Amino acid sequence: MLKAAILIAATSYFEWYLGQFEMAMVYPFDGTYATPQEAGEARLVEARFRTADGEELVIWESAAKDAQPTLLYFPGNAGGLKDRADRFSALIDRGYGVVAVAYRGSSGSSGAPSEAELTSDARAVAEALTMEPLVLYGESLGTAVAIKLASEGIGDAVVLEAPFTSIADLVAVQFPRDDLADLLTQHWKSAERMARLSQPLLIVHGRFDKIVPIEQGREVFEAAGSVDKQFLEIADRGHHNLWTVEMQRGLYEFLDLR
Repeated sequence: MLKAAILIAATSYFEWYLGQFEMAMVYPFDGTYATPQEAGEARLVEARFRTADGEELVIWESAAKDAQPTLLYFPGNAGGLKDRADRFSALIDRGYGVVAVAYRGSSGSSGAPSEAELTSDARAVAEALTMEPLVLYGESLGTAVAIKLASEGIGDAVVLEAPFTSIADLVAVQFPRDDLADLLTQHWKSAERMARLSQPLLIVHGRFDKIVPIEQGREVFEAAGSVDKQFLEIADRGHHNLWTVEMQRGLYEFLDLR
């Protein structure tokens, strides 16, 4: 009986530890709060979005000019909104609108992240917006959020920067063990959802991305139901350095057609 109790306790502890490791790996958000002004972009205005369960999300936004599209921006899991201020500035310079969402636990937003909560929050924010055209922009982890919304018919166009096929496939790249995928609670099965997309689509991926191999980006692209779709491969770049002149040129050409 004692051995059985110890085994049960050890198994429970292992599952708890693995769960904590998984959440830290998928959602290693920087919770540091900063205003747009502190980040160096005074043209952005901070707003607060109250979720259905009472959490408060930080939103940075700037209105579009001359009927230009608005980008509903879902960041990657590294850093926070303040680390993307230069990107937002470049988009604002072009006249595009920006609505950047800080996930639960990131950039001063309250709450704890999960696949279900991030999806619910993103959907609620998108449904509260009235500007058109609305482009869903996903970066790394944010691609999974954007894909989920786009598969539900939300958004007039979609931009994906370094998309992955699923969390299980990412884990297999970094930790090639057969049994780990079965223990995951966060799945983000993006490739499976791509067939339901019909919006114009741009995918950008670095040729030498070692975190999300470019093969996963191509698989996401091939699975997309969109008729109007483009794949932009950035040579000599990896996962965190895609914001190049070439990438911006391709992005702006895509956005200016919306």
